Amino acid sequence: MLSRVADALYWMGRYLERAENATRLLLVTEDLSAELGGLHRDLAAAEWQDLLAVFPGSVVVGGDGPPALAHLHAFLKDAGNPYSVASSLRRARDNARSAREALTLEVFLNLNEAHRELDARGRRELRDLPSVRSVLSATQKAVLSIVGAIDHTLSRDQSWLFLKLGESLERAFRTAFVLRAKLPALLGSEARGPRVDVELQYTRCRGLLRAVSSLENYRQAHGARLEPTDVVRFLLFDPDAPRALRHGTAAVRDHLERMVGSNGLTPPLRLVSKLLARLAYDAEEVVVDRDTLAFLDHALAELAKTHDAIAAEYFTS
Repeated sequence: MLSRVADALYWMGRYLERAENATRLLLVTEDLSAELGGLHRDLAAAEWQDLLAVFPGSVVVGGDGPPALAHLHAFLKDAGNPYSVASSLRRARDNARSAREALTLEVFLNLNEAHRELDARGRRELRDLPSVRSVLSATQKAVLSIVGAIDHTLSRDQSWLFLKLGESLERAFRTAFVLRAKLPALLGSEARGPRVDVELQYTRCRGLLRAVSSLENYRQAHGARLEPTDVVRFLLFDPDAPRALRHGTAAVRDHLERMVGSNGLTPPLRLVSKLLARLAYDAEEVVVDRDTLAFLDHALAELAKTHDAIAAEYFTS
């Protein structure tokens, strides 16, 4: 496969995953900020600020409307925001055009339609919060349709591997960023012991799990009880939950192994395997020693190195 095509497919996978993450996080944040507004206005505002940590480099320009609407506009349609849903879909489509010969008609048509529909609805239907939520929900469904077309129509060849590699690495990145943004407040509330606001703690735990589309997965494993330590352990170390950091890292490792075959360890495979080993064997050390935030910083750095190593290994012509 040409390095140009591999690069385009890898980034197409990353941008599609990024678009789905952004739509979900916007919907969940809008829900959670409205719920927290009844408890504490500053906590509700902090939920929107967390988006700037989850998507670093984003800028939100306030307007005459409520702050929530400004954030929703910035992360949904702002072409100048590299993490907006509109930017991610546009870049995914541009990369799909560069690798058109590697994609099926179903994938290309679904992606093109999602981009065009968001552009059309974004110009006429973003007047208030309900209309923005409607566009977000429709766009999330459209992105999931694209991912479904990829899984149901592409052969499991190198094209599919590079698409899924990009998707898996982006998913691991974004899970780590979400945890890094949310855990200081969550673990801080747990540290207050008997004085903890149980209702607030429950709301934050549920919001974090929904932010990474893992609430039902968690309940299947742990029931209805929401304890911060259990939530953190699950989202970091569960081997089966599709958006847990360990599972996402294992998916990156698996895709890289299939690319390498029997040719030994490549630099990106070596990097991600070392991170996966820590996720598989150091759970107690990270959680019990309260070293979770430092570990997340380490994981983000290693994932960034893995991306750089992938680019050097496969995309440098």
